[in-house]
Order: sequence, then C-alpha cells, then structure tokens
Amino acid sequence: MVQPPAQRCVLVTGSTRGIGRGIAERLIADGAVVGLHGRDLDGVKLTATELHPERALPFSADLSDPASAKDLVDRFVQATGRIDGLVNNAGSGRAIPFRALTVDSWQQTFRINLEAAMVASQAAYTLMRKQKRGAIVNIASLSAHGPGKWMGADYAASKAAMVSLTQSLALESARFGIRCNAISPGFVETDMTNDLPDALRGDLGIPLKRMATPADIAGVVAFLLGEDAAYMTGQVLHVDGGMWMNG
Repeated sequence: MVQPPAQRCVLVTGSTRGIGRGIAERLIADGAVVGLHGRDLDGVKLTATELHPERALPFSADLSDPASAKDLVDRFVQATGRIDGLVNNAGSGRAIPFRALTVDSWQQTFRINLEAAMVASQAAYTLMRKQKRGAIVNIASLSAHGPGKWMGADYAASKAAMVSLTQSLALESARFGIRCNAISPGFVETDMTNDLPDALRGDLGIPLKRMATPADIAGVVAFLLGEDAAYMTGQVLHVDGGMWMNG
C-alpha cells in the first residue's frame, strides 16, 4: 500500500462560505494544505487569510464555464506539486416549480452542479493515477434520492447525476488506488437557509430536530478523505439528521 503524504493537498471548490468553508476549515485544522476556490479572487484571498495564511491557498474560477475546472485543478497542482484530495462542493440551485423551468436554466444548473464537477474530477483523476493514490468526495444532496421537494427538478436531477458519476468513477479508478465517494446533506445552517420561516423549519421533519452545521458535513468529508475510509469507495453517505427515513 502506498503511504499517504505527511501533509495532504486538497482542493475544495466553492469554499469561501457555507459548507465549503466549513470543509476547508476542518481540513486545515487536520493539517492539510487546502486550495480555496470562489469566483472573486479578492474574496477568496480574504477567506484564506482568515483561515490560515500559509496553508490556505486562494484560487478563482467561474465554474459556470465547466472548462475552467480543469484549469483550476492544474493551477492548484502547480502551486502544491500534487493533489491528494478533491472535494466537489461548488453548486447552485433555487426552488422553482417545474412549469417555470427553461432549457437554459436547466443547462445552467447542470453546468455548475455536474459538468464542472466532472471536468474537475477528470483532471484530478488523471493526476492521481500517476500518484497511485487519491480521494474524491462529491457533495450531492438529499434531493438526489427522490423528488426535489424543496428544490427544483433541475437541482434534484443534477445531484442524482452526481451520485451516478461518483459510482462510475469509483468503479473505474479503484484499481489505481483512487477512491470516490459522495455525501448527501439535508438542510444545513448556512446563509442560504437563514431566511427559512420558522413554520417551514418546523415542518421539515428532521428526526434529530435540528439542521446540520457545516462542521457536521466537514467531519464526514474529512473521514472519507482520510485513511480510516481507505476501504470505502462508491458510497453515498446521508448526512441529513435522519431525513432519508421519511422518504
């Protein structure tokens, strides 16, 4: 078995706020060098300074153009010399009724939520094959496993496709010592959920009676990237407070 490097180098997309920032913060605390990503370089630099001036490396890219994801991975590797982990967290979505969907809005959601993750994963996988090791974690969603309910059909479909992508890559990459897993969060306390009315919060039906924190998701990401999950690949872990039990 190839031994892990003393200090991991992990790229986390969409990591200036919310779940992504929480993931970056946890990985830095665990000793990793982390590539932070966002659209606005000044904002990414500010986040890097706040988290760790030396081990948080800022990168900007607009992933609404999926081709930019390869350049993002390449720039990260140029800065670090390798890539031990990739977390595809960047995404977008909004609650929209099916009748209001357009082909353009559907394609835009897929470009950011799925195609950019595919391109980034392909670039990282190519490099990880040479290393004979690596781990990829995709942030899917509870919406991937049934009707969107609180999100649009475009969002749910893109996240369902991410689950399929995760398992396809896991099967192909396993013989090279590369693992690929996914996490399906439920509701997470971020700036995107701050405005949820109390009535809706009480109607979510979360068995654990609270939303997740970014740290709840980050802990599972850290596990899947680490050696304690060395024999896990192709898995999709529900980190949703038990919401999956409600169907």
